[in-house]
Amino acid sequence: MNKNVLILSEAVGVGHTKAAEALMQGIELLDPSIEVQVLELGRELHPVSAALLYRFYLSMVTRYPSVWRKVYDYKQNKPLSLWKQSFIYRMLHRTMKDMLYPAPPDLIICTHPFSSSSVACLKRAGYTLRLYTMITDFHAHGAWVQPEVDQYLVSGEEVYGQLIEMGVPEEKISITGIPLTMNFRIKHNKQEVRKLLGIENMPTMLVMGGGLGLGGMERLGSILAKWRDSLQIVICTGHNENLRHMLEAELHHPNVHILGFVDSISQWMDASDWLITKAGGLTCFEALAKRLPLFIYRPLPGHEENNCEFLIRHKLAIRMDTEGEVDGWVDKLLRYPQATSFLEQNMKQFHQMLDPLATARAALTSLKVADRKRTSSGYPPVFARYSGVSSADLCKQSE
Repeated sequence: MNKNVLILSEAVGVGHTKAAEALMQGIELLDPSIEVQVLELGRELHPVSAALLYRFYLSMVTRYPSVWRKVYDYKQNKPLSLWKQSFIYRMLHRTMKDMLYPAPPDLIICTHPFSSSSVACLKRAGYTLRLYTMITDFHAHGAWVQPEVDQYLVSGEEVYGQLIEMGVPEEKISITGIPLTMNFRIKHNKQEVRKLLGIENMPTMLVMGGGLGLGGMERLGSILAKWRDSLQIVICTGHNENLRHMLEAELHHPNVHILGFVDSISQWMDASDWLITKAGGLTCFEALAKRLPLFIYRPLPGHEENNCEFLIRHKLAIRMDTEGEVDGWVDKLLRYPQATSFLEQNMKQFHQMLDPLATARAALTSLKVADRKRTSSGYPPVFARYSGVSSADLCKQSE
């Protein structure tokens, strides 16, 4: 009987889901017999609630960033309280157990702390599930931490150390990096890709704001526009169609290319000399893999500020917050393109330490270990203890 792996994400931006899809691709590459499915759990189960959560998050980070920073920083080194986990479960995932049973997967891997928290609720209520949690940033918030998690898959040593400080046993943590799809593991010839994309062979700046088109992109586009005669500018607005139309109207020029959400972002990275972006974990990891010099522009409060601090501390990126800093760097790069060669070298060293299939290998190892335990114990693959627990009691701590 084929093994089943369920990878759970949430529809907040696109980074968590892209990481889930990259993990799925890696598992299928290593063992095509395994059945893998990716679900954005909240959107799948309760789309209205998920949409409300998305709009709340978007409003907080764009309109009230200082308030969101306080919310994020409050007890950030502590696991979520049980009432908060219960709220997340009831709002987004209250029918999850009906989806999973009576035929649960052999392994669940979560790429967002909310789905991980709700699977932990089920385990605490007596349901036997194997839960892996993949942290998709360069920093660990306490929201990721639940004792019911069987294994954490993390980006590097710093996240490893942070989880240890939060009480996670070291044997439960594996450093695997953040999984990338195959097209980010290979760097193609810049001139050939530019020809393929139909753009000029000239100094090129790629600007990204994640799937939501965040990070002050309208202001950044206006700043860069003054250099458009000598700099090719490619701006990806993600799913933010209003922003795309606005920039198309304001920045009309042969050397300015405004893109919406594209699946070929790896090609645009290959075609570019530099990247300005917010500090989303997956986008930054993709840039590191491509050795594309990375500039962080006004990182969003919370986990992206922490990602930025990690990248700056390890000399893997340069932070810019003002118009003067952006202008200064563009002028410097056009006159001295080698000014970011130190970033490329550090990126190369960083990525050489990681196996791009390490996360997928960890998942396969879990399935093999479960097989050995089942063989020795005689129990069926996954045993669900139906205890008659109501959804209201799922997140109460078991005695």
